[in-house]
Formats: sequence, structure tokens, C-alpha cells
Amino acid sequence: MNAMRKFWAREWLMRDIGSRYGTNDVSTIIKIAQTEGLLSSDAEMTDEGQSYLTANRHRVELLKHDTIVYFL
Repeated sequence: MNAMRKFWAREWLMRDIGSRYGTNDVSTIIKIAQTEGLLSSDAEMTDEGQSYLTANRHRVELLKHDTIVYFL
């Protein structure tokens, strides 16, 4: 179950960054997240990324029922 939570947390984070920067390009989103310290070099959520997610929990709850957008 923990793996699924990590997956969806990272998915939300990437969608949020894509939305803020106006891009759907996964490589660009990952680079931005890494530059901001939210994802590690292997695209795993960092402690800072988890803090960002926690600080924006109200937005995560609003997006819970949103349609999933795949960045392929």
C-alpha cells in the first residue's frame, strides 16, 4: 500500500508542477522538480517534496477526484 501512496503522491506533484509551469513534458517536469529539490536524481520524492505535499494537502484533496492525466 505504501508504494501506491508514493506513486500517487509523485503523480500529483508532477501534475502540480506541470500545471504551474504550463507543460506536459515529463522530462521537463522532472528536471524542474529536481531543481526545486522535490524529487531526487532518480525521480523519487525527497523530504522536501513530502513537505511540499503536506503543505498543499488541501489542494491534493481537491484533486483526489480529478481525472488522471498521463504524461506520455
